[in-house]
Amino acid sequence: MLTLRGNGGTAVISAHGAEPHSLRGPDGHEHLWQAGEAWRRHAPILFPIVGRVPDDTISVDGRTYPLTQHGFARDLEWQVVASGESSASLRLRDSDETREQFPFAFELTARYAMDDHGLVTTYEVANPAQAGGTPTSQAAGLPVSIGSHPAFAWPLEPGAAKTDHVVVFDEPEPAPIRRLDHTLVLPGDRPSPVDGSTLRLEPALFTADAVVMDQIASRGLRYLAPSGRGLRMTWDEVFDVFVVWSRPTGADLICLEPCVGGAAPVDFAGDLRDKPGVRLVPPGGRLVASYRLDPLPLPPPTAG
Repeated sequence: MLTLRGNGGTAVISAHGAEPHSLRGPDGHEHLWQAGEAWRRHAPILFPIVGRVPDDTISVDGRTYPLTQHGFARDLEWQVVASGESSASLRLRDSDETREQFPFAFELTARYAMDDHGLVTTYEVANPAQAGGTPTSQAAGLPVSIGSHPAFAWPLEPGAAKTDHVVVFDEPEPAPIRRLDHTLVLPGDRPSPVDGSTLRLEPALFTADAVVMDQIASRGLRYLAPSGRGLRMTWDEVFDVFVVWSRPTGADLICLEPCVGGAAPVDFAGDLRDKPGVRLVPPGGRLVASYRLDPLPLPPPTAG
């Protein structure tokens, strides 16, 4: 475990999956879900796919490979390449094991830094192949999606009602959303559950599984408890899909997920490069995406 400290709080990162296990504000309040029977993870990295593909199988150049939901990065040990008081970098490279599921060379780096406001997370996906000297599959580009799946405590404070929590986006979000058939994207749009810029959280919102926002306008939000304590999340323009999820059966967690790409449509069939949302990283190229989480302290009591 790597503990990072800054004026914005503390974070604990595990080398297993390069996964954050804790995020506390300056007052010591824990914001991340602390795992449990309902969901055994905290904030996994989704790579080289986000969500699922039909039959948990991808096709590349006419060959098929088994690749399960959200890929394998979250379940592997990463190499710690740098670690300091307030920052750390971890790296995952392809191996014989990964190439049995995803037949590409890659280098994935996750960088974490605590600053005066909170935790900055940066993902960098590199295609180490050299142009002109690579197998056909790699020369055509490294096909990837990547996402972050942080789960936050819901309720955020003991004793608070879950239905009194809100997610307030920076912009109005009237665009239709997508829904899932368990883990694959259903055809057709659904009306946005966001009222203006406010999404009121209630367990019934997730009986149809995740809220998939693939036309999101915002680049930031606030997740707020009724007391005003909360979390500020911002992400860069590389993330083109945003997912809000909790277990359809109910759980004391809410996931707010900036992603590059998303799950496959239920009827998708074809080469991985043609999957909606996949990015092709050219030989020698890189895909970089960054977001931040800033704990918001409990507001001071109102005078009088």
